[in-house]
Amino acid sequence: MKKLLTLILASFVVVNCSNNNANAEPEVTFDILGVSFYNEFFPCVGGADYTPENVMAMMKAWRAQNISDDLLGAWGYAPAADTNGQQNGWWELSWESKEQADAAWAEWVADEGAMAWAQEYETVIACDGEARRGWVFQWHRDPYSYGEFPESGEFFTETFVCKFNEGKGESDLTESISLFNTWLDNGENYGSYAFGTYMTVEEDENIDFLWLNFHESADSAAKGAADWLAGGGEAAASIAATATCSNPPDYYNSWTLYDPARPQFSKGN
Repeated sequence: MKKLLTLILASFVVVNCSNNNANAEPEVTFDILGVSFYNEFFPCVGGADYTPENVMAMMKAWRAQNISDDLLGAWGYAPAADTNGQQNGWWELSWESKEQADAAWAEWVADEGAMAWAQEYETVIACDGEARRGWVFQWHRDPYSYGEFPESGEFFTETFVCKFNEGKGESDLTESISLFNTWLDNGENYGSYAFGTYMTVEEDENIDFLWLNFHESADSAAKGAADWLAGGGEAAASIAATATCSNPPDYYNSWTLYDPARPQFSKGN
């Protein structure tokens, strides 16, 4: 676990570099609609020496290290409700494929300097890298259709754990998502919002996919949820017929930790 922790902690650093240069022109762009990514989640908790000051020191030390050029993005999630199914936080990494992810982890843990850095800061943030789990992630709508997310990189997440109802599958989910997008087209705009699905790549009798809603804030999430409950209509009925999802969802205060659109800040000062 000590070695596998390194890559996730490295991702935590980059957001501070990129946020300080939020107006810079992106240097890396790609069409993300309809594209499948291999995203990994694994649990993390603050260690015995977790303080803002120690995290900043950890980030400064990371800047002398290397992370994989194949890393497409990273995000962090801290629990924001006592009703969450689990009270640990999560780190998410995005790749083009499992092969790239596995190769990047193998290269990182073989780096002596990176391992020394990870050992020095292992009590600041404790992550179980061995518990990482892969998902096939897709956006189903332009993530900026409700406007840009805050330059701070902060956002609020609702996570639904879902299981297909008997006789239902991905084609039914696609139809439900189409109806949901139509509902969004006619709904109120309470600030930046995006959503995506994570299809499991492991056999699991309890989970077929995750549905994550990414909101500008907890307040905008609450307003959107109220609208949905009051008038989800055909879209809500379709989703309910397709899958059974956790209710309430898990809530997380969230941060963009690494943005490949600003690579000049990935390994700089």
